[in-house]
Amino acid sequence: MCGIAGVWGKTDPERVKEMMNLLVHRGPDAEGMHISQEGPGVLGHRRLSIMDPKGGDQPIFNEDKAMAIIANGEIYNFPKLRSELAPCHTFTTSSDTEAILHCYEESGPDTVNRLDGMYAFVIADRGELFVARDPIGIKPLYFAEKESELWFSSELKALAPHC
Repeated sequence: MCGIAGVWGKTDPERVKEMMNLLVHRGPDAEGMHISQEGPGVLGHRRLSIMDPKGGDQPIFNEDKAMAIIANGEIYNFPKLRSELAPCHTFTTSSDTEAILHCYEESGPDTVNRLDGMYAFVIADRGELFVARDPIGIKPLYFAEKESELWFSSELKALAPHC
């Protein structure tokens, strides 16, 4: 289990850090943040290190650093996706999250139709945001709009103080 949190439409790393602190029980092993200059927005991640414990800290970036992903969950078919994507992409981790990102580079929003697993993820893509959750909702993802901002989190308690 990991925790994801953030805001899009505003750059507020302090408030996203507060949200991440409320999710520390979901990911006590590591934390990471991406502050988008194009969005504007902030992605925050709390990590429970299960897959690729040494190299899978998030956010994970694509090769030219134009995209960033934070995720919670497990992609069961990621070995197959990785082998399909490896000829066109350089993988820097053994994480299933990186496979989602490279799949998104190739398939865009259709990526969710290629994933087999339980997941919630957010991709910052050159000033745009793509947010997805598995169809059943096994991995939670809550969001709220406030003026022109989109706030999101793995748990309501991290979201509630801000929206």
